[in-house]
Amino acid sequence: MARIDVLQKAESQLGTTESPPNSNKCIYGSWYHPSLNGQKWCAMFVSWVFHHAGHPLGNIQTSKGIHHCQSAHNYYKQKGLLTSNPQQGDIVIYDWEGNGHANHIGIFIRWTNTEKTFIEAYEGNTSVGNDSDGGKVMKRIRSKNLIKSFINPGVYIETAVTTPESELTKGARGSAVTQVQKNLYELGYVIEIDGWFGNETEMRLKDYQTKNAMTVSGKADTVTIGALQEDAREIAIAKSKFVSGSYLRRGNTGFMVTEVQRVLNAKDSLLKLPITGNFDMPTLQAVKAFQTKNGLDSDGIVGPKTFGKLGIG
Repeated sequence: MARIDVLQKAESQLGTTESPPNSNKCIYGSWYHPSLNGQKWCAMFVSWVFHHAGHPLGNIQTSKGIHHCQSAHNYYKQKGLLTSNPQQGDIVIYDWEGNGHANHIGIFIRWTNTEKTFIEAYEGNTSVGNDSDGGKVMKRIRSKNLIKSFINPGVYIETAVTTPESELTKGARGSAVTQVQKNLYELGYVIEIDGWFGNETEMRLKDYQTKNAMTVSGKADTVTIGALQEDAREIAIAKSKFVSGSYLRRGNTGFMVTEVQRVLNAKDSLLKLPITGNFDMPTLQAVKAFQTKNGLDSDGIVGPKTFGKLGIG
């Protein structure tokens, strides 16, 4: 009955709000640690529920449990308690932006559809207009695309943990997929960043793997993810250095030329400039036209002002 205890205790708190409004002060923070009452309290709510249901999380960040969502994810991952098959009363961690950082936490109630793409959860410090700092205990329905991890917190003895796969394949959903898609986009791939691993993501991964002489599986295994992260990071660093005071002109080649060509096309649907990475005559003409349209000197040189108008950097 341990899981039912947790769900019933969470249910009993529905509608509880912080007082005064917008203060982050609440009964959960006051119980958890007086000096922390006033900080965001979604994780303190989860700790409170488990403790008062008779199944305390234990001494993690403090003797009463957790107050940082990322700490919770890291701790339970290290303990081998992440699960791909959540049961009622398990913990769910959210990553709204798909950037690898935990933003919010709740208690899993159920899948809301047979495809298992949406969940219902009890959450503290939420609202319809402010998911992570809304000041109220609510039931929320969330897309699996926003989920970073499911956690069996180790207080239940009747259910074993189903360890998540170490690679992402077609059909996968969640913030980890979003991160892969963002990295592919940074590397110049046209891809929808939606947190769903469909045909498009598989095709882009196969192309990336082919270009890097890797096994062409179309899967985001740990090796492929690491390569994507490193390549995307190198581009981000180079881009920030390049744009700060550098210039592109006819004859230049490289990824920054590719980026300029891509953005020029995005800003003019009729342009259809070939994405070659070569600052050729068509690119020069397109740059001059863009400069004229935006009130810049039409010298065909992409300097800081043109970069700024393009929105690069």
